[in-house]
This record gives sequence, C-alpha cells and structure tokens, in this order.
Amino acid sequence: MAALVALNVAEARRSQERALLADARAVAAAVDTELVRNLQLADALADSEAVSERDWVRARQRIDRAALGPDRWVAISDATGARVLNTFVGPPSQTGRPEQGLPRPRNILAALQTGRPLVSDLFWGPRSGRYVVGIDAPARYAQGDVVVSLVIDPARFLQVTARQKLPPRAMVTLIDGQRRVLARSRDHHRYLNASATAEMIAAMKKGPEGVVASRSLEGEKTMVAYAPSRVAGWTTLVVVPKRSLIGPIWTNVLGVTLVVLLAGSLGVLVVSLQARSISRELDALENDAKAVGHGQIVNARSGTIANFDRVQAALAGASFELERREARQKLMINELNHRVKNTLATVQALAMQTFRQVDGDARAKFEERLSALGQAHDLLTISAWARIDIHDVVGRCAIRPDNQIDLEGPSVLLPPEAALALCMIIHELTTNSIKYGALSTLEGRIEVQWRTVGERRVDFLWRETGGPRVSAPERKGFGTRLMDRLARHELNGRIERIYDLEGLVVQGRFELSDQSRWADV
Repeated sequence: MAALVALNVAEARRSQERALLADARAVAAAVDTELVRNLQLADALADSEAVSERDWVRARQRIDRAALGPDRWVAISDATGARVLNTFVGPPSQTGRPEQGLPRPRNILAALQTGRPLVSDLFWGPRSGRYVVGIDAPARYAQGDVVVSLVIDPARFLQVTARQKLPPRAMVTLIDGQRRVLARSRDHHRYLNASATAEMIAAMKKGPEGVVASRSLEGEKTMVAYAPSRVAGWTTLVVVPKRSLIGPIWTNVLGVTLVVLLAGSLGVLVVSLQARSISRELDALENDAKAVGHGQIVNARSGTIANFDRVQAALAGASFELERREARQKLMINELNHRVKNTLATVQALAMQTFRQVDGDARAKFEERLSALGQAHDLLTISAWARIDIHDVVGRCAIRPDNQIDLEGPSVLLPPEAALALCMIIHELTTNSIKYGALSTLEGRIEVQWRTVGERRVDFLWRETGGPRVSAPERKGFGTRLMDRLARHELNGRIERIYDLEGLVVQGRFELSDQSRWADV
C-alpha cells in the first residue's frame, strides 16, 4: 500500500510540475510577442527618413505619431554617445540640443557592432529617474553611428502577464540576463532590481528551463517553473506557494489511502487504474500540445478527468485559431508577393522609359540587377518567405552556362534576408565573370564552395580559372560597393578579393543570425 501511495504522489506531482512549466512557457511566449512588437517599432523609427537625414524635429514628430504612451519613450544617440533627442526630457530634446555627459550603455555599443536591434537588461535611467529596459536599434541609413533607443518602463510587461490564465495564488516574475528582477506581479516596486535568490540562480545555470523548489524573496517556500525568452536574455518565472501544490496532493492521497484500507484489493485496483488514467490523459494532452506546436488541427474530445477536459478543449480551440491565423497569413503573403512583383515590373518599366537616352550598358546593368532581385524574390515566394537552401540560391541566381560552374558544399538553410543578399552577390560575380573573367571564354571554369564552421558561420569561396588575366581595378565600382555593403549589413561578415594570375578569387565569411528579422516569433 505504501508503494501505491508513493506512486500516486509522484505521478500527481509530476503532473502539476508539467502544467506549471507549460504555464511558464506560455507567459514567456506572451512577453516575447510584446518584445517583438517593440523591436519592430524601434527598427521602423531607426530606418525612418527623418533619422537618416538627422532631422530631429521631424524625427520627434514621427515619434509623436506612434502614440507611445506614458510608459515608453525614445532617446536617440549620436556617434559620440550624446543624446540628440529624448522624448522623456521635454523641451531641450525638441530643439535638437544634445544631452552631454551621458554614458554609452553596453547594449547600444552591441547594437552598433551587430547592426541589428537588441533588447537590454534592466538599467537606471538618469533622465527618467527610474529603472527601465531599452531596445536599441542602429540607424542603418544615417551617416555616422546613430542609435534609436525605445525605452520601456518594465511595469508595462505586467499588463501582458496579467492577461495569462494561471493557477490561483500564482505570481509571475521576469528576470533579466544579470539575474535581477525587472518585473514582478506582486510587490513590483519593492523588489524591482533585486537579485534573484541563490536557488534560482543555481537552477538557471543548470538549464534554461525547469521546475525547482525554492524560496520567494519574502522567504516563503515555493515551487517555481522557469522558461527562457527567445528574443532577449530574460527568464520568466511562474511561482506558486509550495503548500498550494502539496496540500491537494496529500488530500487526494488520504482519500485513496482510506479507500485502500476499507476496500483492500479493490482499492489497490482503483488506485492503479486512476494512476494509469491520469498518465493516459497527460500523454494525450502532451500529444495534443505537440500537434498544436506542429500546426496541426486538434479535435475536441471528452476524457475521464474534468480538469483535463478543459485543457484539451483549450488546446483544440487554440489549434483552430492557429489554423485560421495561418490561413490569413498565407493570404497576406500571397498578396504581398503579388504587389512586390507588380512593383518590380513598374520599376523596370519606369527605368526603360527614364534611361532611354542613357548609355545602353548602364541601363542593361540596372535591368540585370533588378532581374536578379526578382529571381531572389521568386525563391522566397516558393519557400513562403522561410529559410532557403544555399544550393537553390546559388543555382538560381548565377547567370551561367551549367557546365562551367561547379558547386560544392553542405546543405545550409539561409534566412530570407541572407538569401536575398547572397543572390545579389552571386549575380554581381557572375556578371563580372561573363564580361571580364573565366566565363568570358569557353575554357574558363568557376568553383563555388562553402562550408560551415560551428553553428552559424559559413565560409564561402568563389574561384575562377582558365580565363584572361585579371588585375585589381583602380577604383571600386558600384557593384563592388554593393557586394561589400550586403556582406557587412545583411550577412554579418565580409568578403575579400584576390586578383590571382589564374583568375579572381573571392573569399567570404558570414555569420547567420539565429533569428531572422522577418521570422514570426
């Protein structure tokens, strides 16, 4: 009997821990959704025409139209680290006079180095006089180093967590990458910037997610489920008092024990059947959750446990809602593809009319580059704007005789922005080779090789042989500058040209992002 009681306790506890971890993952996903919206807003402000032209009055007007509310504001820093615009400060920032003497946070420097928006940890805002977090987006089209920082009061995320369905007495805490409290659904202002407990820090070092026994900052014994953010270096904690989990378990065990004592062997059978029933229901719910994760439809069904029925009904409803949203997204992507094709065709028609009196070679180069962009778009359309294999990109974007270019390398899935950039680079290299390099002769050959180094780095090689001798040009043309810019900003790397006696050699080293800027988180 003792063994059966222990089995029942263990199974019930595992069930509660799985449910608690699922709650933590759901809250983390909701916080990530809010972060993605703010990342997109910061990136849009950084790429605005007003910021590119350093017109801070127009930039302030653009920010005002965004209706950020009282818990978000914008600060813009120049290459020296001085603030040239701060919508929290008020009148001084509206005139464009820089705020001197402010430190340049590490997150801003990291955003400048990576060329993409980043989410910061909690830090003290000297102008706002409070702890805040920031999303720092580099202005890619502005001259010099300019960073647009969307500053957020962390209490804003409590509005997101409050909308989540959680167990009674559950508390949500957001921990930043420095293991400090940035938001807490209970006593937020009291514990803001407090360090996480030693137990939680030790648990997070062991793994990115899990369920552990701990103590709250108030000293209460708790069970904590934690899950990582996919967007920032944050961790979401769902905390419940330990007694609220243990109490129902022991109440259930007491009832089972009485039944066992009264009914003997019949009670043992009941307990065994109950444990198996719970396990089957949990397995079924786990399979349903996996199906939802894979985008499959989950049909509603009745089970033997009422609480599990509600969870299953919620999963079924979620699967139908995801299916509806996916269908809507496909419709929007198809419409976007149609409009992009129309836009490219319009641009080509305008170019032909505008450049009628211009040198034919210049017009042909423009049309070829526009055609390459269209081919890259066709690839993205086929893949529904998801990741594309590098084989398809090189094969589609190289204008070549098939028997003169050899491709060699493993399968590498490129994000959409990387595929577009590599397609344009391949097009430029092929065009130059047809005119001046190996492809200008029937004997010429080109070897295109690539290999992966680690999880994200790709080393790329373009080697021409059998063509006329080549030499370094006296100046960089537009095509060279275009390739350098694409390698630096879209492929997070660089390319190097070697003008060898045998022919041109181009070596590239690229760092693929974990998360595409166009990915739906």
